[in-house]
Amino acid sequence: MREPVAEGFYPFDKKTLEDILAKFIVSSKKNPHIKGVITPHAGYVYSGASAGKVYSQLDDIYDTVILLGVNHTGVGNRVSVSLVDWETPLGVVKNDVVLGNKIINSSDVIRADELSHIYEHSIEVQLPFLQKILGDFKIVPITVSAELTPDIFKQLGASISKTIEGQKALIVASSDFTHFGKSYGFEPVEKDAVTFVTNTDRHVIDAILEKNTEKFIETARATTVCGVGSIALLMSILKNEKATLIDYKTSYDISKNKDMIVGYAGIVFE
Repeated sequence: MREPVAEGFYPFDKKTLEDILAKFIVSSKKNPHIKGVITPHAGYVYSGASAGKVYSQLDDIYDTVILLGVNHTGVGNRVSVSLVDWETPLGVVKNDVVLGNKIINSSDVIRADELSHIYEHSIEVQLPFLQKILGDFKIVPITVSAELTPDIFKQLGASISKTIEGQKALIVASSDFTHFGKSYGFEPVEKDAVTFVTNTDRHVIDAILEKNTEKFIETARATTVCGVGSIALLMSILKNEKATLIDYKTSYDISKNKDMIVGYAGIVFE
């Protein structure tokens, strides 16, 4: 059992968590054609509204959610699949071990590896939203390195796409966008930081909407998008699906702090 570790990103008290999810999950028309989504993974106070708008689009038609996360710690394999159940304050989410093993066996690059998941928050923070929206579902959590080549992403996309063919599966890529500020080691402008972050992220988002994986990788690596790997793999799996921007915000909208700014985008693939 993988227990919650991302305290501070979201409330660990069940009632408080349910209250904040009710605030972020908005009333919207459900879209049964969605195959995948890109959602942020910052603290809910900053990115919860963007994530909520994306998840509110989902219909409860999925048996399994394949969660593509970041490996912030850098430990473990380049593409690591967790094969254990995951717990949140809302309860236990069962692992789709059968599908997870099929995905592992589909490529020499993919490994069963719990190490990269132990302290990683990027997948965990997605689960409460999914629990409230989908109810009964299983998961295949996968952390994805940002350093893979475009050719490897293409190969992985083809192998995973073939493996999940016929499955009622949703692909979730967890990623924040540009991280601006001294604490992130990225401060290329001295003024108009909010405009810089927004414009920089616009170029990255445009590459996603154009379904140009190589352009996305190149553009994202030129800035500080943390989920280059998760997004590139999602794009490779869902290469034929239409991408639509649902929401974009920055942390400045909440914090009003120009010294540390992070961008958050919500995108659906259908």
